[in-house]
Parts: sequence; C-alpha cells; structure tokens
Amino acid sequence: MGEHRARAPLVAIRELGTLGGAVSQAKAVNRLGHVVGTSRDGLGRSRAFRWEERTGIADLGPSIGVHSSANDINERGEIVGGGDTGFGDFHAFLLSEGLSFDLGTLGGNESEALALNRLAQVAGHSRIHGAVTKHAFFVPEPGRMLDLGSLGGAASVAHDVNDGGEVVGFAETRAGQPHAFRWTARDGMRDLGTLDGTVSIALAVNNRSAVVGGSGRAFLWTAEAGIVDLGTLGGRTSCANDVNDLGWIVGVSQTGETDRRGHPVTHAFLRTPDGCMLDLGTLGGEHSSAAAIAQEDDGAVLIAGHSHDATAAVHAVVWTVRLP
Repeated sequence: MGEHRARAPLVAIRELGTLGGAVSQAKAVNRLGHVVGTSRDGLGRSRAFRWEERTGIADLGPSIGVHSSANDINERGEIVGGGDTGFGDFHAFLLSEGLSFDLGTLGGNESEALALNRLAQVAGHSRIHGAVTKHAFFVPEPGRMLDLGSLGGAASVAHDVNDGGEVVGFAETRAGQPHAFRWTARDGMRDLGTLDGTVSIALAVNNRSAVVGGSGRAFLWTAEAGIVDLGTLGGRTSCANDVNDLGWIVGVSQTGETDRRGHPVTHAFLRTPDGCMLDLGTLGGEHSSAAAIAQEDDGAVLIAGHSHDATAAVHAVVWTVRLP
C-alpha cells in the first residue's frame, strides 16, 4: 500500500503525569477515557497506575510486592497486569470490582497478563514448569489457564484477545523465528506469516478478526487479504499496536528524520480506514508512540501512549482526535 497522510484533523494531546518518578507510559484506554499503564514512583519502583479525568493518576496497588504493571482495561473497568507476590515471584492479576485476583502461572514462577476482553477472559504469557521458557496463555474462565503452545519452537507470548476469544501474539517456529499467530479454540494456533520473510509479531485483534502488528513495517492481517503492509510516516520502519472495530489503527513509525543524537525520529500514528496515516506529534520532544485506541460515544477517538517532552522525559499521554 502507498504511504498517505491525512489532512489535519483536530488533535489534542494531554500529559497524564507520573507517580512521582521521571517516566510513565500508558498501555490502554477504554471508551470512558479511563487509562492504565506503568509509572516510576518516587522510589524508582515500576508501578501500575490508573488515570481518570476526575481523580488524575493513582497507584493501583494490585500486589503486596515492589513492582507492578497494568496493561489493559475493559469497558467495565476491569484491569489486568502483573505484580510481585512478595515471595520472589511475579504473577498475572485481574483487578475486578476493587478486588485483585492472582491468576497463577503455567507452572513456573512468573506470569503477566497483557490483555482482557469484555467477558474478563485474559491473555498473556507465563513461564512453564521447570524452564525459563515463556508460553502464551489464555484464561477462558476463572481458575483455568490454557497453555497455547508454539509454532514448533520454544517460546510464545499472547498480546491480545477479542470478545470472541480469539488470541493473537507471536510464537517461535521450528527454525526459532518469531511469527505472528492467531489462536482460536476451534482451530488452534495459526501462523500469520511475515512481510519481510523473517520475523513478525501480532499485537492486537478486533472483534471482526482483523489483526495488526509489525514485521519490519506495520501490518494488517485479514482472512480475506492475508498480511498487508500499512506503510510508514516517511521512515523505514513502523509497527501497528492496536485496531478498533471500525478499522482505525494506531502505532509508531519512523518519520524519516533524525534526532539530536542521530537516531531515527519515531512518532505515534493514527491510520484511518481509508488508508490515511496521521502523525499524532509529541509533547514537544522528538519521540512518541501510540499503544491503544478507543472510540468515545460522541465519535471522538481516544489514543493512549507516551511521548517525550521538551526535556526528553517520557510521560504517559492521551490524544483526542476529531476528524473534519
């Protein structure tokens, strides 16, 4: 596909602050505008946060240990991530109605939940018993964690799950190369292929079974068209991080410019269903990245991610986009 740029819509960027440290990153946003992510606190610990317009940024405190992460939030306000157990382990959690549930592991000492759907079904990764290898998991119902296996290799990670229980992520092939996969209970794990012939990773799936991710450049996979290159903002590489049910896609792309250190500039993008790719800009710094997208009831698009400010500090942000 060609590389397009949209005419300028109304784009507003809002900084969400931190928990006292220098860095924060937003990982997900729901249609109510509630945001979750991870921030350093004043002691340098990595902590899960939730942000709302009314209350601002707050430590979720989902675990009794030192470090925690929040990676996704659904429309009901349920949140998943990972946290120290207090015993040297790190476990996936589900936060629902104010209660935190330890989701356990596939037998190892570490797991993390990366996504959940409206039914509170959860996907992520876990170490398996007796090995350092991680496998993708899916929790279809409380107390039941399925090992999704791999594409013949050692490791796999699940990055997203839609409301139909379709799971996407990456898994190693017999040759040891990470390939994007789509898993369903009926068909198991399917290799979605690559753009560049070597590696690919699937990062999101919508309720129409459209999958996005990266394979050197951002891609969209559908059953009808297969894997399709979505282009860039002018640079060499890009990656698509989320797609909503209307086909709006967000991610990060090189712009073709270089920063003060001589590294490629990377900016968050929004790609519209008609193929226009919009540069979402930054907080005044050189880099930004969009992680997730939600649609408000009034038609505005909410996009969560992070951006460098003018001092090169990395802060969680939300973009609000209204197309003309």
